[in-house]
Amino acid sequence: MSYVAEVTFDFPEARYLRAVVKPKCDADLPFSIDNARWELYYRDDDGEEILEDSGECEVSAHELSAFIQPQKTGTYRFKYIYEIAGETWVDNVKIKAG
Repeated sequence: MSYVAEVTFDFPEARYLRAVVKPKCDADLPFSIDNARWELYYRDDDGEEILEDSGECEVSAHELSAFIQPQKTGTYRFKYIYEIAGETWVDNVKIKAG
């Protein structure tokens, strides 16, 4: 699994995660984000991922924003799930809460 970023939270911190969506070719192509949501998975001691929270992203032009608060210390996988021109894209962010 690949991650687009790694973020650290000081437990029990609650804050916004923000991401700017842009084409991989770095060209200035016109597009709009049609729908966006997020999911937060906690990785337990056995390596299993458990869905802890989810919701809708705030979308402003090409920026996605989600307010999250991990409930435990440890490693999380945060997923931005968004649609552009009928395609569904997923970006993973690794979160370490401690």
